[in-house]
Amino acid sequence: PGGHMGRFCVWSQAAFEALDTIYGEEGKRIPTSSMANADLARLINSDEIQSVVTPAKSTIPLYTVKANPLKSMSALEKLDAFAANKRRMAQQAGADRAKSKEAVLKKKRAARTAKKAFNAQGKKFIAQAAAQGDV
Repeated sequence: PGGHMGRFCVWSQAAFEALDTIYGEEGKRIPTSSMANADLARLINSDEIQSVVTPAKSTIPLYTVKANPLKSMSALEKLDAFAANKRRMAQQAGADRAKSKEAVLKKKRAARTAKKAFNAQGKKFIAQAAAQGDV
């Protein structure tokens, strides 16, 4: 009780006779299958079908990869020449800064040692003046 039978269907004699009355009328036909020959692979590969069908394409067209203008200077040049030139100038300025960095640091270090020497000279003078007593 309560089982599921799936597509299992039982037809009674009265049901078959009712089919004759329904489909026996004029203009109504008993449903038939759409294909007379169910061997689809044989139909597709037949000479009649293959002579009409367009042939399969053997080569796949290759597409070029779009260059990223944020990474490629030539791609940026195509989009905006001014922006490409601006980036080139920024790269050149960075390279120049890297080249002159050692000289700038050397100059700053020399200035710092000169300032320390000057301050030390002042402290030495004050210490000497204080050792002599009241002036």
